[in-house]
Amino acid sequence: MNKVKNIIFALSYLFFGIHSYAGEGNKFSIVLSGTQAEPKVLACKTPEFSFHFPQMAGNFKLGIASGEKSLWSSELKSVKLNKKEGILTYTMEDKLLKSGKITVKVAKLTESDGFIMEVEGASLPTDLNLCWSFGGSYGKVLSDKTDSELKPEYCKENVFSVEGNAFTVYYGESLNLKVLQGIVPDESDIHLSDAHKQSSPIAFHQSGKKTDAPALTGSKKLENGVKVYFCFYTQNTKADYNSFMLPELFKKEFTR
Repeated sequence: MNKVKNIIFALSYLFFGIHSYAGEGNKFSIVLSGTQAEPKVLACKTPEFSFHFPQMAGNFKLGIASGEKSLWSSELKSVKLNKKEGILTYTMEDKLLKSGKITVKVAKLTESDGFIMEVEGASLPTDLNLCWSFGGSYGKVLSDKTDSELKPEYCKENVFSVEGNAFTVYYGESLNLKVLQGIVPDESDIHLSDAHKQSSPIAFHQSGKKTDAPALTGSKKLENGVKVYFCFYTQNTKADYNSFMLPELFKKEFTR
């Protein structure tokens, strides 16, 4: 049976440029980076991602907030996905956006393990905030990588260092410490938050830092026609990024 599945995955990749992981029915079913056998970045049909290097290195997801109401991207009325090898484009619509929409474009990095993301809104209400969370750098290889949501038990040993709109997460065993870098939009409101309290983006963002399951949450006002960027990567001699570099880096990776 596994041999048959591998043949199906190979044919899908050959003809459609699509790489599926463990079947389309699973939540984390899209291989953005890596291979079907050894995925490095897995994606969902809505903007949520998990990192595997090969240990679980974290989970990142988007949400929106307007006034006191907020939703994760998986809860929105409509999320359309267009995908090809190494590139994903999500178009999100919902009552909270009124007549507007949000476009999320994601491209894998060629000089590092990770991805870069561009987010842009059109015809949005004036009080619309883009929300996000990152956490769950477990430091262990998951036996089932489709089960890579942000779980409190994956967060217990995580240590975050935040400088402006960039952060570093340290995870894994003390004698074999691992590191992942993140850059989020300028002027984001970043909090250390409690991964036990993820019922909504606002609840998570306001949950407080007194917890045994620390994660990061953030919020940024999304203005019509203004592009904002996220980047997650493992640092090396060719990959050491700052926020001012992200628009050009995105253009390079998305149009390659």
